[in-house]
Amino acid sequence: MKIQLSVIAAAAALFIAATLARPLAIHAQMSPQMKDDVEQLAMDIHVGVDRSTLTPQQKAQLKDDVRELRDAHKNHRMFAELRAARSIRVALDSGAFKPEDEQRIKQDLQAIKGAREDRGTGGM
Repeated sequence: MKIQLSVIAAAAALFIAATLARPLAIHAQMSPQMKDDVEQLAMDIHVGVDRSTLTPQQKAQLKDDVRELRDAHKNHRMFAELRAARSIRVALDSGAFKPEDEQRIKQDLQAIKGAREDRGTGGM
C-alpha cells in the first residue's frame, strides 16, 4: 500500500513536471524569423554606427544596448528588451545617424516588435 502511494505520487509529479515543462520548452526557442530580425538590426546598427557622428562613449553604449537586446530577446526578458530598444531609439533620435540608416534601423525595430506581437507576448 505504501509503495503504491509512492508510485502514484511519483507518477503525478512526473505528469505535472512534464505538463509545465512543455510550454517552457516551446517558448525557450526564438523563432527563426525573430532571430533573423535581431541579427539584421545588429548588422544595420553596425553599419549605421560606422557612418554616424556618435562619440566613442555613445558607440560603446549602443553596442551594449544591442547585446542586451539580443540577450533579452533570446531569453524572453521583455522589460530588458524594452529598455534596450528604448535606448537604441534615443541614440537614433540624437541626429547622429544618416537618415537612411536611421530609417532602416527603425524598420528593423518595428519588425522585431511585429514578430513579438505575432507570438502574443507583447511588444516593444
